[in-house]
Amino acid sequence: MGYLNPQERESLATSFQAAMEAGQQWNQQFQYHFADGAVSHLRAVVAPLRGADGLLIGYQVCTIDTTAQYEAHQELALSEDRHRVALDAAELGIWDFDVAGNDCYFSPYCYEMLGYSGGQMQVRLEDWTNIIHPQYLENARRVLENCISGAIQKFEIEFRLKTNEGKWHWFRCTGKAAERDASGKARRLAGTLLDINQAKLMEHLLQMEHGLLNLITATSPVGIMFIESDGNTTFVNPKAERILGLTKQQMAHREPPVIDSIFSAEQEQHTGGELSLGQILEQGRCLLQSCFVFSRTDGSSAVLSISTAPFLDPASTVSGTVVTLEDVTEQKKHEQVLADNDRLLRETQRIAQLGSYVLDLAKDQWVCSSKLEEILGIDAAYPKTLQGHFEIVHEEFREQFIDSYRAAISNDRPFEHEYKIRRHNDGEERWVTECCELTRDAGGKQARMIGTIKDITERKAAEEAIRNLNDELDRRVIERTSQLVAAKKEIESFSYSVSHDLRAPLRHINSYSSILVEEHGASLPEEARYYLERICTASNRMGKQIDDLLALTRVGRAIMKRSTFNISQLAADVVDMLSDESDNPPEFVVQPGISAFGDSALVRLVLQNLLGNSVKYSSRTLSPRIEFGQTLVGGRHAFFVRDNGVGFDMAYVEKLFQPFQRLHGSEFEGTGIGLATVRRIIERHGGSIWAEGKEHEGATFYFTLSNPRKADGTSRR
Repeated sequence: MGYLNPQERESLATSFQAAMEAGQQWNQQFQYHFADGAVSHLRAVVAPLRGADGLLIGYQVCTIDTTAQYEAHQELALSEDRHRVALDAAELGIWDFDVAGNDCYFSPYCYEMLGYSGGQMQVRLEDWTNIIHPQYLENARRVLENCISGAIQKFEIEFRLKTNEGKWHWFRCTGKAAERDASGKARRLAGTLLDINQAKLMEHLLQMEHGLLNLITATSPVGIMFIESDGNTTFVNPKAERILGLTKQQMAHREPPVIDSIFSAEQEQHTGGELSLGQILEQGRCLLQSCFVFSRTDGSSAVLSISTAPFLDPASTVSGTVVTLEDVTEQKKHEQVLADNDRLLRETQRIAQLGSYVLDLAKDQWVCSSKLEEILGIDAAYPKTLQGHFEIVHEEFREQFIDSYRAAISNDRPFEHEYKIRRHNDGEERWVTECCELTRDAGGKQARMIGTIKDITERKAAEEAIRNLNDELDRRVIERTSQLVAAKKEIESFSYSVSHDLRAPLRHINSYSSILVEEHGASLPEEARYYLERICTASNRMGKQIDDLLALTRVGRAIMKRSTFNISQLAADVVDMLSDESDNPPEFVVQPGISAFGDSALVRLVLQNLLGNSVKYSSRTLSPRIEFGQTLVGGRHAFFVRDNGVGFDMAYVEKLFQPFQRLHGSEFEGTGIGLATVRRIIERHGGSIWAEGKEHEGATFYFTLSNPRKADGTSRR
């Protein structure tokens, strides 16, 4: 019926004979070829049969057709090979996790991606979780537990794994439940592992490039827009929004489109009218710094310099246009001003009738205007050569003039000189100023000196008069200074006399009056004691007035030491002092963190007077409240002291800062010098002080100090 393959027949016979001689069972698989050409895969099992005496009596043979199993095995091997090739091409690793046995299989490519050789790593899941970056470990465990429990059917996560070299690489892991039990819990998970480190690096680079592009467009000094082929504006950077006065959203909903509202500032030759930017883009024209005009929504007009470039898609088709724009309104105004100034300069030169000349160096020929002939006192017969020019210069200036003039020619630099001339026709000495420059011909050779000469005799005379006047003023300043010094010494002598000659008698009056009251008060009539007490009170008041007057004079003489200081802290210190001295302490409110520039010692005296006055004049108020702070008055920062005391009548506000002027009678103590001292200090600081008030409703005193100079490097809030 068929035959065995001749090559297999010999090996099969040999193995059969060896098995029989050894008394063993023979089991072999082989191909059997039928006469019709069909081939089957058979498995033959032959067992020797022996009698009771142990002798061989025959063979028991079982033949099984394994063709279907063989073909299935071959198909499976082919499928596995295809699967392996596909995974190799996709550079994917495979993993298979036995949940119950806590055993995980990883394909060799998984080890290869991490730089490990086969068997170098264990196959337990813990060995792989140990190389997951700690930042992603908790999430990976949570996703795995959710998939096992059935909360999710499949997953895809990205994390970083440590390679055999100790580096962290990005991987993407996908997986799902391959088998689940009756409760839905996964018995087996399977999935893939993909190295995405290069993709992550590229993604990071793309993000950096995108961020850099956004930064460039956001900080670009020019406006950037992208206009699609249908005229829609799809991109606008912040600079373009500021230039046009419109946001991207406003441009998207604007009718007509914004590009149809931007018109060329130049007349089109073929149409004789103005074209919009949209019409120009429809024609496919590229622009380079072309001038356009745009009317903003607020009514203002802007002159724009616009450049355009087509944007090509991957198919090299124009999908839109990149438009850059700059606001050149101010530049155009400046150019117009320059043009007007240039025209005005030309007219001024004509009206001023400056003398001008042109010296031909090659021909030594000096051609000058009639005005110059008038200035120099020369006529047509005068030799108009370079030497003739030199001869006009006054003898005192001639040598220096000649050296400077020739040096200007040799060094090719402009020449400007003031000097005296001696007029040729009448010998009169005049002052002139001369300016000239060297020009070259087309070959680069020195050709001509072109210049102007102007008579400045009157200016020189005025300068001399000013110098004389300044000398006279300096002399007078010296005289006045000496007089002021003498007056200052007299004031100091007067202050000394006041402090010694007047205060000593007052002390005597006060002392003797006090002695009379203390030692003889019991024997004196009531009226006499009253008069003695009035004498003591008056002498004390006069002593206080003398002290205040001396303080006022010292304020005018004190040397200013300006600096930036915390005036809030200074006010708080004064408040602490006043709180201890007051029988009815008011509620003080001091605005914190205020700085000032000035002499802190003098400003402290200002605060003592102002806050002390507020304490005094609010002492009879049920709930006195005094506030110090800073506010804006007329656009300028001003400090203020406000109270809710007795106030004053604004009709007499001008008397407040005058010495010895008081708006309240004897019900409040005082000498009338404090506010005069305050005004003197404020004026020395270059500031001002004023007051606002209303009777029985309190008063507010405002004052300002000078700002620091730039060189001081300080500022005041």
